[in-house]
Amino acid sequence: MNNNLTTRLLWLFSAVFLFIGIGLTVQNLRKCDDLIERFKKKSGELKILRNMQADIFRYEAARHKMEQLAEKHPVALNAIIQEALGGIKVEDIRDSRKELVGGWAVRQKEISINDVSIEKVMEFIRKAESQKMPWCLSRCVIRTAPGAAGTGQIVLQMEAVEKSE
Repeated sequence: MNNNLTTRLLWLFSAVFLFIGIGLTVQNLRKCDDLIERFKKKSGELKILRNMQADIFRYEAARHKMEQLAEKHPVALNAIIQEALGGIKVEDIRDSRKELVGGWAVRQKEISINDVSIEKVMEFIRKAESQKMPWCLSRCVIRTAPGAAGTGQIVLQMEAVEKSE
């Protein structure tokens, strides 16, 4: 082989490899867009899973603290009602319970009171939420009385966590 033919063949092979390289690069760039989308999706899913894991850790920490408390039941709401509202008659109290995991349950009480001072009801809620095993206000409906300022009909839904027996 002569030198001129060898040079031409080298240039030909270089051009072929250059076009093959360009073709593979374009193909990989197209795949790269799909991979970027998949990685973004997986990254979003990973963030959701990390948030869920953080929630589980918080729930476990709260459950551990609840297990350590000496009292496993909330204070009776009737006692707090009498203390905060005095002689006001409670129209209706509905009681329900939902079982949770680990021997715990959520106790729900819906309390309906007519012609009551809204200020006294707020005092009742404050006292109920400040107990060692607190009651928490989960829903409140206030209908003001037409003639008396600061009074009305109140419907409260209170919730507390308690140990099942």
